[in-house]
Amino acid sequence: MLAAVDTEQPDHEAYGRVTNPERYQIVVGAARDRIDDLVEAYQVESEAGEPKADFPDWAGGSESVVRLQPVRGAPLAFMFTDFPGVVIRVGEWGVQAFPACGCDACDESPIEVVERLIDLVDAAIEGTYREQLTKRMLRYGYPSRRGALSTEKPLERGEWKRYGTPNMHNWPAWPIR
Repeated sequence: MLAAVDTEQPDHEAYGRVTNPERYQIVVGAARDRIDDLVEAYQVESEAGEPKADFPDWAGGSESVVRLQPVRGAPLAFMFTDFPGVVIRVGEWGVQAFPACGCDACDESPIEVVERLIDLVDAAIEGTYREQLTKRMLRYGYPSRRGALSTEKPLERGEWKRYGTPNMHNWPAWPIR
């Protein structure tokens, strides 16, 4: 017997409404715990960062930034937002928010958000995170529990210059302490 599929769209107001943002506090806790684990287990330096310097395109509020710079491999920066949530910069160009939205219509599961965050961080430390900048496209991706995840951002003419020199990074794994 086939399961029923809910095809109803959320009401229009749900897209602008966030009823219970505190449900994402678990994501903040998981990220802080993961940072502590990484600093203990890997050859990585931890330092405070600056929201505007580390996340120049971020328009929301933030509380703090923690940068992790391994001796080899993709760097990570964690910005803790006042939503509550976490935005992670990985490698040279990748940026992802956890949760991606948080509104009532999207209704992201906090547990699934934590799993996505762990998948991204694990890809960086295991050396499976890849990114590429061309004059026309910014791409980054990594394997996850739900299959390969990737982002492709088409670039306007000359926009690549704000990201730096076109290049490809096949980041190596972080060395263990």
